[in-house]
Amino acid sequence: MTNRITSPALGLLLGLAMLLGLLAQPAVAADKVPANLRVVTWKGQILFDGTVKSGTAKIKPNSDCLGGKPGPARSVSGPTALGLLYQASVQYKALRPLKLSDGDFGFAICGIGGVAAKNKEWWVLRKNYTDSMTGAELTKVKRGDSILLYLAKSYEDTTPDTLALNAPGKVRKGAKVKVRVFKYDGKGKRSVVEGAKVSGARGALTNAQGYTTLTINANTRLVARQGSLIPSNRVQVTIKK
Repeated sequence: MTNRITSPALGLLLGLAMLLGLLAQPAVAADKVPANLRVVTWKGQILFDGTVKSGTAKIKPNSDCLGGKPGPARSVSGPTALGLLYQASVQYKALRPLKLSDGDFGFAICGIGGVAAKNKEWWVLRKNYTDSMTGAELTKVKRGDSILLYLAKSYEDTTPDTLALNAPGKVRKGAKVKVRVFKYDGKGKRSVVEGAKVSGARGALTNAQGYTTLTINANTRLVARQGSLIPSNRVQVTIKK
């Protein structure tokens, strides 16, 4: 008798548990979204450029800087630019150590990947090429967003425009590929760039329409640069088999 009564009850409980688990999974998955993160310095060094999944993160401040201090960990509801940076640092050594402080205005970014803001330097945050009006903790991130953290030389100077490179991801060996370079100002206004150099393959500087032609002979990583402007996104080009 016991077995006949217990088995259906147990089955019902297990079924409910599985149902609740299945219903909960989409909410967890939906909390994490993929977005691109780029970390660049005013010296032209690209510390990181990649896509990372981000969501709510429990972050512990570990530094005394920018008016903030170390302290207990607290949860940052995400996805946010800060959560994206933190979760990327957990996965990628290039972003460690990540130095953060916490104060009256929330989390502050002190240093990324061993590069710390000194003197008048500061970390500029741009979302989809536009200056963010909030700090990294409050800057919400959606699927496919582009987040740039740029170590500017001085908070007294205007932040340079950001370059953007359009190039194909796959080509045949020896192909001549036409690429284009744009730039965005802090308000997100786009314009073409003349005289930019695309490193990683042979080719002339971009023309008045922002175009240049490259010869691709092997798998390569392309980056556009021009003077003091912020280097472009990296484009990984692979040779078709």
